[in-house]
Amino acid sequence: MKAETYLKNYIQKTSSIVKRLFEKKEREFGKVSSIGKEMMEIYFNFMGGKNIRGSLTKLGYEIFGGKNEKAILEASLMVEIAHAFLLMHDDIMDQDALRRSLPTVHIQYERIYRKIYKESNPEHFGLSMAIDLGDAGFALAYLLLGEADFSPEVKTRVLKRFSQQILTTAFGQALDVNYEQASKIGEADVMRIHHYKTANYTITGPLQYGALFAGAKEEEIKKIEKYGLQVGIAFQLRDDELGLYSDEKKLGKPIGSDIREGKITLLHLKALEFAKGTDKKVLQSAYGNKNLTLAQIKKVQEITIKTGALDYSQKLARRLVEKGKKFVPEITTDPELQDTLYKMADFMIERES
Repeated sequence: MKAETYLKNYIQKTSSIVKRLFEKKEREFGKVSSIGKEMMEIYFNFMGGKNIRGSLTKLGYEIFGGKNEKAILEASLMVEIAHAFLLMHDDIMDQDALRRSLPTVHIQYERIYRKIYKESNPEHFGLSMAIDLGDAGFALAYLLLGEADFSPEVKTRVLKRFSQQILTTAFGQALDVNYEQASKIGEADVMRIHHYKTANYTITGPLQYGALFAGAKEEEIKKIEKYGLQVGIAFQLRDDELGLYSDEKKLGKPIGSDIREGKITLLHLKALEFAKGTDKKVLQSAYGNKNLTLAQIKKVQEITIKTGALDYSQKLARRLVEKGKKFVPEITTDPELQDTLYKMADFMIERES
């Protein structure tokens, strides 16, 4: 099955479940305060995107023989809710103002503050509320797991794996934040960030949760890592390419935000390594420049292509995907499910947003 079709089917089947969940929480917290109701409304509106992680949880369940579609659809939403709270916190650390063409949560709360309160620190209020809402989402994800229609033994196994992946992601994010301040970063450092921050929680983890919900054995769970690590790193390489070469309408946030932030991506690293003379100086002055103009972004784009940095990244992503696909027969012998895994891998580096 085409990856886009699988993702679309998942969204169609879960959209009403998500809506009911948040309506229930709005009623529950609305009895305490309108603030609680508003928090759940904002969280619900923040949910969205491609739903890759929830879809892969369902796919992992199907690969290992799971049959209770209703139960896995409901349980898989814990991954999407967790993804949302991680994005809320990530937007704060990256100082982003847009997400999916809408204001990020901390910016939404800044605007709420300006309408209601008279004190002069809306930025702190926005950050505080976004952190708090992310914390609430973390708890909500665990609550969904606790209420899932699976045995206590199965849920305990998923809980351990899920908790470990969140810890790993936090560690990967810490690497990312710290490496931005380092004077010298190499390709191995960038790959380490992608391994711990992205690959585990985007590809490996979700497939493993689904497998665990289906009762897969530990040795079967381990096989997923060989596929997930390669495809997950490739996913992040594509993300960084889109961040530089997509457009705001498709991406949902301004092009060049990684440049303004001074983010250490493989494109940044290799362009600097391969550039000479004036081109190198242009890159050095552009990355980390908060006041970057569109003309300067265009120049960085041109240099990244001219130096071969973009080609380097794209070829590496393709090699990683092909390497990951070699492990698919170890995960499942079902031709249809194998085909879906192959197409999911290709989708990660061919997607346009």
